[in-house]
Amino acid sequence: MVRIDEAPRTTRRWPRWLAAGVAVLLAAVLFIAYAWQPSGVEGYRSPYLERVQSLYADSPVARFHYTRTGQGSPVVLVAGGAQWLYSFRDTIPALAEHHTVYAVDLPSQGYTRAADDFEYTIPAMGEAIGAFLDAVGVEKASLVGHSWGGAWSLSFVERHPERVDRLVLMDSPGLDKDLASQTALFQVPVVGEAAVKLMRRSDFETSLRSAFAHQDRVTADVVDETWAWMSAPEARAAFVDLVRSQDYAPIDQGLGRITARTLVVWGQEDQWLPAAYAHEYGARVPGAEVRVVPGAGHNVHEDDPARVNPLLVEFLGRS
Repeated sequence: MVRIDEAPRTTRRWPRWLAAGVAVLLAAVLFIAYAWQPSGVEGYRSPYLERVQSLYADSPVARFHYTRTGQGSPVVLVAGGAQWLYSFRDTIPALAEHHTVYAVDLPSQGYTRAADDFEYTIPAMGEAIGAFLDAVGVEKASLVGHSWGGAWSLSFVERHPERVDRLVLMDSPGLDKDLASQTALFQVPVVGEAAVKLMRRSDFETSLRSAFAHQDRVTADVVDETWAWMSAPEARAAFVDLVRSQDYAPIDQGLGRITARTLVVWGQEDQWLPAAYAHEYGARVPGAEVRVVPGAGHNVHEDDPARVNPLLVEFLGRS
């Protein structure tokens, strides 16, 4: 019998240079994610804030930055994630003809400064709306929330129905459905921290443009007004926390119990959340009205104020 010896097994090893390269890359990513801090825009003076009066209200959760315009029943405007009250620059004048309009920066937005122990979760952001109402002495108001601002408004109205008269949701998450794919990268541990720190103005502009169908409305001034504060380390970190807090199941379960009159406004060309979500809100929220705006994107109120403003004025009424 002929014996055939088995060939000796060999263990593949990475070349030393490759293993060293991977280790260096991993160390660099960890350093960026957890040690390095980017510098924000310094010395920026907001042209918008030079035209309006900034107000501040102190509360246990934050020192809220806001504007107050007009006279009449109170309406509170809540901007979306990585946005601030500036996004309502075309909305405020239309509503202020009949209402006292409060445009507020919630924690992580604009020029509001949160308490050091503030937790960036959906319930906490919702409760921050109540803290703001208390701080400015408003017992009951109508809420207009865009995108994440709509989700935070939903959280508040489900917990405190007695404090909300009417509710407007504009391209807002809150259904237990797929999240916007644009935020997926920031959900990955380590990668998300590194990505938000490496974000440049050009990256932010690309993301912002995806929320508009009318690209001519995304001017350099529009980008700068938000990037100026969004570039700060604390704003970047809060954004990642908010991305990872997106568990909308509790909100979804409470939709059928909403008692406030509700209007859902959606951009037909929304690339972040499909317009089909608007119709589901219409079917789930008792008595909700739905208006889909053709040719408009995710930031529907900024993208086509000529169509959106009359919808808001009619729904919120005159007082």
